[in-house]
Amino acid sequence: MKRLYYCVKKITLIGLLILLAGFSGSKNHKFEFRFHLKDIQSFVPSCQMAIWLETPDSNYVRTLFLSEYLSYGGYNLPEICSEWSSKSRWDEVSKEEFDAVTAATPSAGDIELKLQCPASLVPAGKYLIFIEVHLVDEFNELYYAELEITGKKNERDLNVKYIPGKYPKKTEGDILTGVKIITK
Repeated sequence: MKRLYYCVKKITLIGLLILLAGFSGSKNHKFEFRFHLKDIQSFVPSCQMAIWLETPDSNYVRTLFLSEYLSYGGYNLPEICSEWSSKSRWDEVSKEEFDAVTAATPSAGDIELKLQCPASLVPAGKYLIFIEVHLVDEFNELYYAELEITGKKNERDLNVKYIPGKYPKKTEGDILTGVKIITK
């Protein structure tokens, strides 16, 4: 009886250790993007979108989100999300990474994208976060901010830059408004 008690106790302890090891090894960083994608009337924007991380010295780290058309070959067109496509080497990614980040192009309205990335692929530290949105022809808008991933909640507003400049036919302002990232 005593032997059975110790055996059950050992099995329980081993099971608990395996369970705890499994939880600690599967930690993910969570990214929540919030913005309003405008319904532009002065022209029809493509709204192809890429979201990625870079180190503070501008070295590409990882793609977090990519609209479907861009992922399936649009990346070969130099005018569509040119900043992202020039850095990502998308034609070399694994099927797992492709499947993890590719999704439909968001529709006009309030958007909330909830994304995850294994902490082993993006360790805690300082990064630059980018959202690039293709408008038309060679015109893109690039939203960016400095970001620190710590495992605690962190919130940042993103600024906009126009590539190669502001699209002259767009009278409604930036295509994205209220652009914010929350990391956990």
